[in-house]
Amino acid sequence: MSGAEQFLFACGSFQKEAVQERVFGHRLSGKPDALVGYRREPFVQPSTDASERVDGMVFRVTDADLAAADAYEPPNYRRSVVKTASGVLAWVYLRQI
Repeated sequence: MSGAEQFLFACGSFQKEAVQERVFGHRLSGKPDALVGYRREPFVQPSTDASERVDGMVFRVTDADLAAADAYEPPNYRRSVVKTASGVLAWVYLRQI
């Protein structure tokens, strides 16, 4: 997924403006959203219960923002595409277990 308009779903540190400034060099523009069928314990992962949800934010990001996020996240996290509750296709970092 690449192109002019990309989104990143975040439910942790990327929601904090101080982290955004440090990682991306600017604040991200976003809105509240959720992942349905996922849980957070303590990291986001698919759930066997379709009614579970993880609340967070969807941010508009650039390729440079994604490269910075890739460098920030630990090596055992992989960026994957998900569909949010509002229907947005967004990147999310999922821990590989």
